[in-house]
Amino acid sequence: MKNGKESPLHIRGVQVEAPLRYNRRQYTSLIHSHDGPDTMKTLGGLAILACVAFAAGDNVLSYVERRSIASNLTLDNGLDWGVWGDVEYCPEGSFVHAFDTKFESGSTTDETAVNALMLFCSTPEHHDTGYITSTVGEYGEWQGMRICTNGYVTGMRGNVLEPQGIVHDDVAVANMEMECDYGKEVITGVMDLEKFTPGEWGEWSKCDSGSAVCGLQVKWEEPVLGDDAATTNVILFCCSL
Repeated sequence: MKNGKESPLHIRGVQVEAPLRYNRRQYTSLIHSHDGPDTMKTLGGLAILACVAFAAGDNVLSYVERRSIASNLTLDNGLDWGVWGDVEYCPEGSFVHAFDTKFESGSTTDETAVNALMLFCSTPEHHDTGYITSTVGEYGEWQGMRICTNGYVTGMRGNVLEPQGIVHDDVAVANMEMECDYGKEVITGVMDLEKFTPGEWGEWSKCDSGSAVCGLQVKWEEPVLGDDAATTNVILFCCSL
């Protein structure tokens, strides 16, 4: 699933989502959480499905513990370059209340702007439950947490520089803004973009009433002939409150 929903598969009670990529940490967690007499049979089934995925041309099947998704938020100006990274969700019962942006502020050769997003999760009782990321690029510095004063993140939009051609430098996603509590507040990832050719802000994409952001996935481009754009697209997932 990239921009839509797919019906999950189940193997002995283990929910399997495809074709999102799977990481070692999520796999280890799944195995320990389903330890028992049927573990080896489950693993065998997963291995078979992984082979099917490779044969079909997908990267790897994903065995993430996913939540019930109410809707997806997308960038209307995101680019198609690169590969979608892992999907991560806040623990059940928690939602995103803050975010941080890894940002490369300048380079003598290739600028990449947004290299990663980190979303921080908490419960309605204000208990922090950790953070989630997707692909994390190697360049830039974390800009610091941008925190919703009240409520949760319920919308997003991106500042994206359109393709610059073979002569000029591509940066793709240059900044992100998140909406808190259905428009009562807007928090911005990068406060100073003076060193960059300004991109265009897209339209707001918002969760439905009664839901808030609970997960994310980013698309990321590796270097191509010395010019990489890093983060090129973002999806946020909304869950019912």
